[in-house]
Amino acid sequence: MKRFEQNKPGSLIGIFVVLLLLIPFVNRGQDSIAHEGFEHGLLENIHRQVFEYPWNDAAFYPGKLELANRQTMKRELKEAKEYAHKPDAFETYFSVLDHLPAPDKAIFIKSFYYYQPEIKSELTKAGLSEDLQYLPATLSAFNSEAKSSFKRAGAWQLTHFQGVLNGLQINKLVDERLNVSKATHAAVQELKNNETIFDHPKKAMLAFVFGKTEVKNLCRRAGGDKCSVKELLEVAPKEMIDFMAAYQATAAFLSQNKFIPEQELPKTAEAKVRLQTHFDQISAVLPISTDELHFLNPQFPYSIIPEQASLILPENMKQDFLFLQDSIYNGVDSTLFEVVAQKIEYPPAPNRQYVGEKVKDLEIEGKTKIKYTIMSGDVLGFIAEDYDVRVADLKYWNNIYDERKIQAGKTLDIFVDDENADYYRNLQQETAKTEVQKTVVPDFASATLPGIVVPESAKKVEHIVKSGESPYVIAQKYDGVTPEKILEWNSVSDARKIQIGQKLIIYVQ
Repeated sequence: MKRFEQNKPGSLIGIFVVLLLLIPFVNRGQDSIAHEGFEHGLLENIHRQVFEYPWNDAAFYPGKLELANRQTMKRELKEAKEYAHKPDAFETYFSVLDHLPAPDKAIFIKSFYYYQPEIKSELTKAGLSEDLQYLPATLSAFNSEAKSSFKRAGAWQLTHFQGVLNGLQINKLVDERLNVSKATHAAVQELKNNETIFDHPKKAMLAFVFGKTEVKNLCRRAGGDKCSVKELLEVAPKEMIDFMAAYQATAAFLSQNKFIPEQELPKTAEAKVRLQTHFDQISAVLPISTDELHFLNPQFPYSIIPEQASLILPENMKQDFLFLQDSIYNGVDSTLFEVVAQKIEYPPAPNRQYVGEKVKDLEIEGKTKIKYTIMSGDVLGFIAEDYDVRVADLKYWNNIYDERKIQAGKTLDIFVDDENADYYRNLQQETAKTEVQKTVVPDFASATLPGIVVPESAKKVEHIVKSGESPYVIAQKYDGVTPEKILEWNSVSDARKIQIGQKLIIYVQ
């Protein structure tokens, strides 16, 4: 993630963020929203839900659609157009929505009314306009997994900075921007802050979408901070004007067409996991599919729940989960926790040398080469994300033919933008400091490990980890030993960090 991008001048943000936030209805490569672009992006986001759980399940959140009749729609559309800044653009976008294929239209309306109560409640508590409930529908069509090439994510299309600044957890295994409930809370906080600055809900919304600096600059051009929204839009770029038309059309469409549920929203409950857990482990023990787990917990994109994290379950399953925890944790397979980096074939390096040897004297204009020291538990996908490069490039620059064979302690060459070289050079140092503070090094020379109570009759065994062995596999070789105990005895918090050749202490009765 480019954490430093948040401090770039507003002029650059004005160029890139405009395109970024309109991605849900812009064809990639276009500079503005065309009719076809909006339709393509909207359909793409809806299609991702039409054939996936739960929207393809008729038993999920049953109810009926109440579509506006043509006479009423014509009258209300005429009234809505009078308030639109660009009536022709408004009518174009409304037509795109109104002519959606029947299944797509049903999903779009149903998903909006599924999330609406919570969003409306959050807006009301914050004292914000209820009209803002239509913003995520415009940005993502409520596809909670929507991601842009500019690294906005979720139904609200929050940036990394907006998410973290408003209390969301975003790291390698967790991205709470993908959880609609958590993202809604963060987005409402951001909108509330914007309204304090701009003193108008629509200005607050435009600042949310296009950035505060961009809106401030437009206000100055329109005559000052107290300019009206109409005056601001008179000097705004086409992308902002088109976005406003799309937002107003979405609001008009969803207020005219309704979904009436036949029952209340399904009740859920929160439970903490003691150990890192995979959706597959839970699904193997409880009567719940991995699809349903993913829908309830989209913030875990790899289906891996870190230890001590909170898991959302159907309310009637919480007690079963707590009662059967040991069975769930014992059903572990280390391969579940191998986060597979993206597989991209890349041509061999020019004048390829020996396998694994770096490309000699490689230089890239405008890029600085820095060294990265591989740490235990690293995978290329995570390194590429931190340094904002492609996995394919890492493999190419370092002649890596098998990403599974990278070794802790070895170095990688990474090419980064010249102006950001210092930031990336310091990145690993800061990460290392954090790891040192968190790491507890046990005294293996002592009879027992610190804080661990071991029966006097127990026999201490040293086990050397072999290829393919996970704590679960190792535990099967010793009577009365569990994977959890192996991790506890050796102060290992992450089973993935156990290395081949590592010495583990085991106490056998």
